[in-house]
Amino acid sequence: MDIGLNRRRSAPTPLPARTDDVDFVAIDFETANRKRESVCSVGLAIVSGGVVVERTSTLINPDSEFSPYNIAINGIRPEDVVDAPYFPEVWEILAPVLVDRTVVAHVATFDLGVLRQAVARYELPGISMRALCSWRLARKTWQTFPSFGLGYLSGQLGLPLDHHEAGSDAAAAAGVVLAAVRESGASSLADMCDRYGFTPGQLTPDSFVGVAAYGGDLRNVTGAEDADPDHPLYGRRICFTGAMFSMTRSEAAARIVEFGADFKSGVSAQTDMLVIGDADFVQFADGTQTGKMKKAAALREDGVEIEIMAERDFVALLQS
Repeated sequence: MDIGLNRRRSAPTPLPARTDDVDFVAIDFETANRKRESVCSVGLAIVSGGVVVERTSTLINPDSEFSPYNIAINGIRPEDVVDAPYFPEVWEILAPVLVDRTVVAHVATFDLGVLRQAVARYELPGISMRALCSWRLARKTWQTFPSFGLGYLSGQLGLPLDHHEAGSDAAAAAGVVLAAVRESGASSLADMCDRYGFTPGQLTPDSFVGVAAYGGDLRNVTGAEDADPDHPLYGRRICFTGAMFSMTRSEAAARIVEFGADFKSGVSAQTDMLVIGDADFVQFADGTQTGKMKKAAALREDGVEIEIMAERDFVALLQS
């Protein structure tokens, strides 16, 4: 496979024989601005038989303005992509590599959002694939680590990283997953997901079900009766939407129950608070809304008092 620039192969790093059926593709996107459709680079790391067998990346002309913030993050400037291919040209090569595969990304909600919105922007044919998040897998595997960013994980796990170079980030994400498989003693990705209670995301040409870190079956939970009634979360009925950086959905449910709040799986007129995960903040800032956000907005228009809160403010309440 050759999708353009900076093609290179990584040195094989085989796992023990019991992980021979670990096969997936790790992907990383960089964008030119806050809009997820503004793809300016993509990197892939292909894993076969528990070994990173190929790493490749290419710059992409985003046909969009570059923001100073994104340039500061990934170092890609307008002049760098003048002769680069546009996304539709790259998609012709990417799609066959990803279709019907398990695709891993670090904070997968971002990268999968980029993929979906870029495909929609150019009205390209969609594909079907499974999705996993290496960030979420790392949180479950190394629960005592203070951080789960690629920079920290790469240092702890001995993975080379040129952060925000798409090919390097993809290879590092692949390395995190391979290390997690080793650490868990699982025989395959499916085995590790079963042990951790993960449900892979599912992408089809017509729909997307996100990566679930809590098994996908979390129900309503009632708050503890012996909690402190003076805590600001006591007696609140709280629902969550979007991916969270600070904790998984099940961890959030467990935390609020300790403070006497009820966890609600859906938004209704009885919901007091909707917490929006910061991992999807950029997408929501662009105007994209989840079904829960739309329902909360409609209920507010009807006079129902539902507080909408960012994850970072929710975490501050937990610590108050």
